[in-house]
Amino acid sequence: MLSIVSRSSIAAVLAGTLALGGCATVDSVKHAQETADQAMSAAQAAQASANKAQSSADAAAQAAQQAQSTAEQANTTAQSAANAAQAANAKADELSTTMQNMKAKHYRKHRGSSGKAKAGERG
Repeated sequence: MLSIVSRSSIAAVLAGTLALGGCATVDSVKHAQETADQAMSAAQAAQASANKAQSSADAAAQAAQQAQSTAEQANTTAQSAANAAQAANAKADELSTTMQNMKAKHYRKHRGSSGKAKAGERG
């Protein structure tokens, strides 16, 4: 029986030691609070960095949208310029044809009268 009591006492002492070892001391609570505070500080810094990155991404998206709008305006302007150039080319072709017709008419008119004058001089 003594051995059972001894074993029980040893078991109780071990259980008490384990139970007391599981209790938090003031220092361990302070250490845990400091660790939690550091983790919170790191999380807040990470959130601030994420917010800054989001702001940068938003600004980049806005700049890209503005660039797209500018490119579309430039494309429209270029298309208008191409249309104007095509119209000017058509007008130039029309004027060239008119000038050729006028030259031919003028040439025929002066060639014919010039030829008659020379024939009259000979005769």
